[in-house]
Amino acid sequence: MEKIHNLTYDFTRGSVTDTVDLIKRKSHLLGKVAYSIFVGVLGTIFIVWFLTTFLHSHETVKFIPWIMAFNTAVTGYSLLNKTRNHFIHKQIISTVAGALNVIIAYTTLNFLFFYAEGEFLLGRWDLILYLIIGIVCSGLGALLAIKYFDLKK
Repeated sequence: MEKIHNLTYDFTRGSVTDTVDLIKRKSHLLGKVAYSIFVGVLGTIFIVWFLTTFLHSHETVKFIPWIMAFNTAVTGYSLLNKTRNHFIHKQIISTVAGALNVIIAYTTLNFLFFYAEGEFLLGRWDLILYLIIGIVCSGLGALLAIKYFDLKK
């Protein structure tokens, strides 16, 4: 065995560059997925926070399902726009991304409302409703991307 740039290289098993390339490809793919989720979460938070400048927080909660629906659809579409044919089960990955989007946005909004108002405005049933909306709309966003980019299901 020979040491190359602090990596152990074994001539009988393969090359270090193959392993490094694999890690780069996987981390790059993970970055694209995280970026798609992050954009949806930030979109939800910014739109809700913008609405709270005009409406009372309790009135803003009524609009959160619509905002979540739009942003999870954007997440599903953006995920497939960035990754194209990297995933075999595109709709499943998009629905998981939509669920993660909802969970992160719900938690962040709940803590922001607690910080601003002194109480949690979103309950457990809200989370269940938002998860259903997020999963469905993210799947619909994925379907739109599949049709638009003519990807294989």
